[in-house]
Amino acid sequence: MEKKFRLATRNFALILLFWQAFTSAFSQTVSIKIEGPASLKGRKAILLTREKGFAATVHSVKLTTGNIDLQLSGDLVPDLYQLNVSQMKGALFFFLEPGTHIYLDTLDVSRSVVTRSKSNPDWQLFQETVQKTYDQKFTAYTSAESRARKKGTTDSLNYWIEQKTLEYDLLLERTKTFIISHPDSFVSLYLLKNNWYAFKNAGLLEKLNPALAGHRSYRFLKGKRKG
Repeated sequence: MEKKFRLATRNFALILLFWQAFTSAFSQTVSIKIEGPASLKGRKAILLTREKGFAATVHSVKLTTGNIDLQLSGDLVPDLYQLNVSQMKGALFFFLEPGTHIYLDTLDVSRSVVTRSKSNPDWQLFQETVQKTYDQKFTAYTSAESRARKKGTTDSLNYWIEQKTLEYDLLLERTKTFIISHPDSFVSLYLLKNNWYAFKNAGLLEKLNPALAGHRSYRFLKGKRKG
């Protein structure tokens, strides 16, 4: 269910004046729309790609009025991106693809609503049913481990370390199940790429819909498998 939030009376469409990040001969114009309160006009925003463990800046932008056209290599979308806006807390993680529509929250970027992205509902589903549970337990186990370390209770310390390892193994198993049950999803392709060393011998690439083969990540994994 979409989050509801109040926007200023005068809303405007924010144009992102993106500098072209890729010079591939296969580049294409990807149009998206971002809406938000007029007070955000002129703010600096940064769009980043997301890989496991790091983020890379794709575009530095200034929010003004107008339409939004991105020059991206056609084989880079859909994929996970991160949006940050200056002087606002939070970051929005979303699957970018042509036609994506973002409604900026007035206070926290992470609460912004993404629509018209076919892949984003799958990303939200994975976050809610798999990742969120792991994050909560990992935080709890880490706190317990820290307390045990301070007290010098070796048995307790080893127990919580083991629990973290078991929880991570469970995360991988649930991620694998998600990939298998969503073979048509670019989210599954993203998850497979970011957990390749755990899944490289599981035959998951072959279980994905061949329609995903045009994406750069698919070709990358296919090359890794042959290597």
